[in-house]
Amino acid sequence: MITVEELKKYYPFNKMEEKFLPILLNQFEVHQFEKGESIFKLDDNKIFAKYVIQGAVEIRYPTGRVKVVKDTSLQSYYPIGDVNTSKKLASEVKSSSAKIMMINNVFLDHFMVWNDLFRQSDDSSSLKGHQSYEWVVGLLNSNAVQMLPRGHVDQIFKNLEPMAVSLGDEIITEGDSGDYCYIIVEGAVEVFKCKAEGEVMVATLGKGSLFGEHALVSQEPRTASVRMMTDGLLMRLVGEKFSSLLKSHVVRWLTTDASFEMMLDGATLLDVREQEEFENLGFEGSVHIPVDRLREQCEAKLDKSKPVITCSNTGMRCASAAFLLATLGYDVYSMQGGIMGLLKLVENKLD
Repeated sequence: MITVEELKKYYPFNKMEEKFLPILLNQFEVHQFEKGESIFKLDDNKIFAKYVIQGAVEIRYPTGRVKVVKDTSLQSYYPIGDVNTSKKLASEVKSSSAKIMMINNVFLDHFMVWNDLFRQSDDSSSLKGHQSYEWVVGLLNSNAVQMLPRGHVDQIFKNLEPMAVSLGDEIITEGDSGDYCYIIVEGAVEVFKCKAEGEVMVATLGKGSLFGEHALVSQEPRTASVRMMTDGLLMRLVGEKFSSLLKSHVVRWLTTDASFEMMLDGATLLDVREQEEFENLGFEGSVHIPVDRLREQCEAKLDKSKPVITCSNTGMRCASAAFLLATLGYDVYSMQGGIMGLLKLVENKLD
């Protein structure tokens, strides 16, 4: 791996605030490829920006153009090719082996937006003056934010409100309506639910964690409480702003026809209604997890390698479930028309 001093030579890191380089360096992965191998074999050049830090790699373009990038050349300081474009590049290691430094391209793109906003902000801005900016990395690495277009990322930071907190403060109370979501800048929280036998710990979260977003999407009461385990600092985003920035991009809607076609191709239909609703009327072959139990049961019941389509009787529950699964890394969609719409579609196809 290269050093922070060496990272200053690479684009676009040579254009960034020096204080951010150490945390950016931790976002890189280094992979070794042997002679004749393609450096695109891990992601088909769709996910990572790549830099040659050792060896020589030949790149072939659809136009027929060929170039060799060596670790000793100026070209090695720039990412290879355009990531996730329609251009189909080919590559081959020409040296005995090559080491390639990789970083998630969406994260890098979004961090450049943050860097520009940081520079443009006044010294009195709540975005400045932090001892650590690991919270920015955590936020930009969250699945929800990763789905945002570049043009919307700065709006998240511009609408954040700082909130000083103390050990024992209850930030969210189970059963309350959702008004804000939160990002942990400093400190840690515990997530718990109230049961007959007392409080049951669900999770602990640290710097950079986003929480409280679930109720904002579903517009239903909070499903758990969150309490500070330390003194700290949070950034909060008003629910209405959160919905306008994130929900429309994270939740992807499908018609019943499109949903049915995806199911025929192997997608999982996830019914997120209550048990009584599901038993009264369900779709054969669907997976049933009530929306309020989704976080704790999804890993055991859902296959992450297959697309998931959420369904219910209301759009809100669909959107809530889809958003939660998206933040957990699932390829998820929501079905319009409800379970009745799907049953009617199938009935018509059988007639």
